[in-house]
Amino acid sequence: MQVRSILIFYFLITSCSSRQETTEPDPQQLRNHVPATEVQTEPVRAATFEYLIHATGKVQAKADIELQVQTGGIIEKVWIQNGTTVKQGQTVITLLNTQQGLALEKARLQLQEREIVYRDAMLGYTQTDSIQLNQVKQNIRISSGLAAAEIAFKEAQLAWEQTIIKAPVSGLVSNLEVQAGGALIANQTVCRIHSAAELVVAAELLEADALLLKPGMAAELKVVGTEKGILASVYQINPRVDEKTNLIKILLNVSAAKRLLPGMTVQLILKVPREKVIVVPREAVVIRSGRQVVFTFENGLAKWNYVTVGNENGKEVEILGGLAEGQQVIVTNNLQLAHDAIVTNK
Repeated sequence: MQVRSILIFYFLITSCSSRQETTEPDPQQLRNHVPATEVQTEPVRAATFEYLIHATGKVQAKADIELQVQTGGIIEKVWIQNGTTVKQGQTVITLLNTQQGLALEKARLQLQEREIVYRDAMLGYTQTDSIQLNQVKQNIRISSGLAAAEIAFKEAQLAWEQTIIKAPVSGLVSNLEVQAGGALIANQTVCRIHSAAELVVAAELLEADALLLKPGMAAELKVVGTEKGILASVYQINPRVDEKTNLIKILLNVSAAKRLLPGMTVQLILKVPREKVIVVPREAVVIRSGRQVVFTFENGLAKWNYVTVGNENGKEVEILGGLAEGQQVIVTNNLQLAHDAIVTNK
């Protein structure tokens, strides 16, 4: 009985002693034992923000025509090929024109014949008849058949000239698919000719984006599958919204046209300068509980700041609220940071 009492007394003393020694840990002491996280910081700054508009466009030529034949016939010779650079007025295709040549020669002889008849009929008129001379000349031109012969000669000459197809503009030949010996019909397209040195890019933008643009604003193009950019600038903005797509069409001038071809698809980055705003590097903004947060560096601690963001351009983010100019924001190792975590600025 005495032994049992001693054991109970011992356990009571031990229990009380343990209860007295258990204390709540100091958060600051625990934090001091956690190694500091190395971070890099950047200052919050007020700067002219460059808003970027991304779009897809198609390369076009300022001068781009479909060359059509005005008369049908058999192709005698093709003087060009795809990729040939031609000058305005240069012969590109000739058709067999024996029949047209004979018709032209016949019309020339008939014209000469009617001119002889006309001159003979005019021999009876002198300078004293000058008052009525102009009317007489017109009457004799008609009665002698000269007027009709002149028209017939012009028609024959035009028919012959239409068998010699010439380039209406200077440029680069493309889409040529005809060859000697082939048959053409009237108004058939034989090729396209475009000005390779004067290319533009056409794109369609949302109304809100298009309204931010002005002619001359800078842009950058990238051909799909390449990394190197091509400088461009806004050339024309259509002042009408397409009723079917609700988009606005724009055109851009290109600085390095040699690297582009009509019909190419390019990626556009349009650069819209904005007024000075508060900006931070894009890496500074992280998501916590579905909200955007920026950690600032203050006296060796990471401070949690909820922010309201505006536009971004791939490098910087516009901050509409939550930060002030001059604060140091953490841009590295901030994905797992907690409020008041100990950090060191490298």
